[in-house]
Amino acid sequence: MSTHSLPLASELVSDTALFPPAVYLIGAPKCGTTALGHYLSEHPEVAFSSPKEPHYFSHDLNGLCLCDDAAQYRGIFPSDPAARVMMEGSVWYLYSETAISEILKARPDARFIVMLRNPVKMLVSLHRQLIHSLDENVEDFRTAWKLSEARAKGEKIPRGCRAPSTLLYHRTAAFGEMMARLYARVPQERVLVLFQEEMRADTAGTYRRTLEFLGLPDDGRTDFAPVNEAKRARSKLVRFMVSRAGPAREVVSRPIKRALGVQSLGLVKKMDALNNTKLGKLKIPPDLADEIARHYAEDMLQLQDLLGRDLAKLGWPMPARPSPRAAAGR
Repeated sequence: MSTHSLPLASELVSDTALFPPAVYLIGAPKCGTTALGHYLSEHPEVAFSSPKEPHYFSHDLNGLCLCDDAAQYRGIFPSDPAARVMMEGSVWYLYSETAISEILKARPDARFIVMLRNPVKMLVSLHRQLIHSLDENVEDFRTAWKLSEARAKGEKIPRGCRAPSTLLYHRTAAFGEMMARLYARVPQERVLVLFQEEMRADTAGTYRRTLEFLGLPDDGRTDFAPVNEAKRARSKLVRFMVSRAGPAREVVSRPIKRALGVQSLGLVKKMDALNNTKLGKLKIPPDLADEIARHYAEDMLQLQDLLGRDLAKLGWPMPARPSPRAAAGR
């Protein structure tokens, strides 16, 4: 993968240029980005990528990248003369240690939207998503959680995992660390931080706050139907054919599409829909939830300080701060 044909930092992109994208919905996974991205993609002045998560700039997570070069990357964005904002939504950019720097090389004036969620609930939801995407093969989350250290050493990695570091559950919800890294590179006025908890309570308000950040007019949207509900594949073989066997499928389908004069047969989406079954609400054992909260305690406090928000009011399992006297006596 190369970004050599994209503008470099010394070649500042004008405010009127749509490509490279000026806005990035960079994560975190399982925090509501798919729903927000879907709503934004239907705004008449937004050109949103399809697929939503190309991961073009996350060079340290190469297995997630869906574009081989800049021309292919440009091709995933619709060409709409009415569009004022071009954007994409690769949810591992926030976690990536290289993506933000690479984006800024291509688009020095880039703006970023971050969505966060209670780390305990996010991690359990992420685990279910990684199983569905065939990146995780350990069905029990407690077991997968305890494998984090071994996997950090390159052990116990599933054969089909595209980006092994996404399985490090001891790190994938370190939002304080990630936001500190982001703010070290990007002025805070060019970053919008949203919370999944607030979006669930007031989806319309979160959507309009995002439009204001983008400098776009309210399109009057009132329908905010749920998007990307948790699901499980009935057949892993069918799921593999849908999600991983793209090149082989294309060999078969290309002449058919050419003969019919269409870009898509729609069969893959139908097959995937029939193969999926919805999952119920997350059930997290209290002792495991406490263990995760303790593990991320300092990071959550760091995030709270960075954002100036009382995260406990959002239902996050915030630790009590040590009193000045106790801290001095250490």
